[in-house]
Amino acid sequence: MPHYDEVQTPLDLFRMFITEDILSNIVDQTNLNAMRKKNLALKLSLEELRRFLGVQMLMSILKLPAVRMYWENGIRYSPVADTMSRDRFISLRSFFHICDDTLMIPKGEIGRDKLFKIRRLYDAFRENLKKTDPEEIQSIDKQMIPFKGRIGFRQYLKDKPHSWGVKVFTKAGISGIVYDIEIYTGKGAVEISELGQGTDVVLRLVENLPRFMNFKLFFDNFYTGIDLIHKLRVEYGIESCGTIRSNRMRGAVLDTDANMKKKGRGSVDFRFERHSEVSVVKWYDNKPVHLASSYCAVTPIDKCQRWDGTTRKYVEVDHPRIVRDYNKSMGGVDLADIFLELYRTDIRSKKWYMRIDFSGIDAIILKKFYHNHWDMVCNGMQD
Repeated sequence: MPHYDEVQTPLDLFRMFITEDILSNIVDQTNLNAMRKKNLALKLSLEELRRFLGVQMLMSILKLPAVRMYWENGIRYSPVADTMSRDRFISLRSFFHICDDTLMIPKGEIGRDKLFKIRRLYDAFRENLKKTDPEEIQSIDKQMIPFKGRIGFRQYLKDKPHSWGVKVFTKAGISGIVYDIEIYTGKGAVEISELGQGTDVVLRLVENLPRFMNFKLFFDNFYTGIDLIHKLRVEYGIESCGTIRSNRMRGAVLDTDANMKKKGRGSVDFRFERHSEVSVVKWYDNKPVHLASSYCAVTPIDKCQRWDGTTRKYVEVDHPRIVRDYNKSMGGVDLADIFLELYRTDIRSKKWYMRIDFSGIDAIILKKFYHNHWDMVCNGMQD
């Protein structure tokens, strides 16, 4: 796989992640699906599939309320309409397929794969994501691929912009570039160790990171535990930091909420556990926040501005290093979400795997290229 500096065109980057083997498989399975369902000789070729995917990507950049509008008189969009006819595009979407359904294990039987419909593409794409040069600072958080149709592992997360959909555990750099993903398919899909689900997810997502290379990893309180932070440092050479729930602090006794409220905003207390070499910090802002880290704690303290509702003006508040580092470094997945939303394909489909394929993978590839070669893309679109 070439380095980003060697990428010359958007097509080069696309080929880094979606290889010819993947495309050839899609061609074969889509033609086979059309024959099985409608006894139709679709005659999809590799070149036509590339054009079809290109149209999908263009539709994620220039969005119209309905698919048919790209071909309608008066608002016809030539880059799409001149590439493929409307009926052909709709037909290819209808029969688009990645797997051979005859090999799928029926519901209720042992060994059934809930991601069978996208397994081959999903695994290959993940492997190619892992081959990109990783950033020093990375974070792990949850994302949602919006989908309200019928699916056995649809999730609801109230704090996400799209509350209903497919939950994805994502590892991203501070720049917003995605380095690995893991789709959550429901309780019982993966065996959970005694360390807990959050710890297991983190360890799976960092498995391909080079060991003892001073990487720093950030996560929220769904994942954070003293054992996880210690394990990352000792076995992987990865320093980490995250918010932590008060019942996971191994009995660390910190100042009470009432006392810290009396001391005022910015008050801080901490403990250091010698065995695990993990610092636990409690910082009081509007409410108490608990954090744990293997590499930082309270000092150096700087100042941050907070709005004071009583005096109705901004006031300076003590700001511990652990809070500063966490706030600065935890936003990689949220930034990836922003770019995914910008380039998300909004065409609705009752097939959940179509939503994952086009809504997620196209957007990730576009984001990666735009982040590194924005000037080249602008010039290319003008041509």
